[in-house]
Amino acid sequence: MNMKPLVAIHCLVYNHEPYLRDCLEGFVMQQTNFPFVAIVHDDASTDGSAAIIREYEEKYPHIFKPIYETENQWRKPDGSLTRIMNTAIEATGAKYVAMCEGDDYWTDPLKLQKQVDFMEANPEYSICFHKVNTLIQATGEIKEEFLVRNMIGKSKIFDLAEGNYIHTPSVLYRMCPNIFENYQRLMPCLPGDYVMWMFLAEKGDIYKFDEAMAVYRYGSGNWESLCIVKRYIYTMATLNKLTLFFDDTVKTILLKQIQERQYDLLQVVEEKDYMLNVVLHSKAYRIGKLLLKPFKLIKKILYL
Repeated sequence: MNMKPLVAIHCLVYNHEPYLRDCLEGFVMQQTNFPFVAIVHDDASTDGSAAIIREYEEKYPHIFKPIYETENQWRKPDGSLTRIMNTAIEATGAKYVAMCEGDDYWTDPLKLQKQVDFMEANPEYSICFHKVNTLIQATGEIKEEFLVRNMIGKSKIFDLAEGNYIHTPSVLYRMCPNIFENYQRLMPCLPGDYVMWMFLAEKGDIYKFDEAMAVYRYGSGNWESLCIVKRYIYTMATLNKLTLFFDDTVKTILLKQIQERQYDLLQVVEEKDYMLNVVLHSKAYRIGKLLLKPFKLIKKILYL
């Protein structure tokens, strides 16, 4: 007889073949006194990711419940990727959801047990997370608690509205009524994880463990592949959508964050303009224009 899992692991995969075994092994090694399942959603990867997932599915059928796409869902503008995944998560009947994308991995075999024990003892919390070590993909260097503010212990939605400080592979959250419906109303948007954290923070408090139990790969995901200007624009658009869902106090904090992102974007644009002007007025650029003049003349004659 199959027992209903207490935890469902939410794992999105797209072309993560070089890292995927680390991720899936992190699930297998978990030592718990409760059942859990891993919903591993392969979004039509073009590498060997699906084959690796099938291997783990055959070896650990009680853990792995995969979804295999034949057409990429992330690129669709209707938010179908999140809808498919959230429907599968809901169908498990799990009380809690843990997050880990296919290029990240867990390092502590007691991670799920520690987080579930805390959430069971503290029903006023809707989300808990922990420190994460960051692997800089370009150099192989591992940094402690990189990229985010350190918010050990208890925090609230007002803190989170100032800016995200939660790494995705560290999260375990409580399934709350209508949480996926509200989330889906904002889809598609980037960064989507922050939207989920905000909706969860409206339902309860946030807690951070003061220990690293996962590794986040920086430089291997879809978000990092976007240029910094696009990241700022997407973030501001998402924050603007979020202001429609919260009371005036939270809305005011979100609007302040939008202003900060606008300032950051302006700084980036001004820096790029400065660098462009340096290039345009450089001796190398002037020499290059002179060298190209004969080729431009030849091209003009050929196409008369």
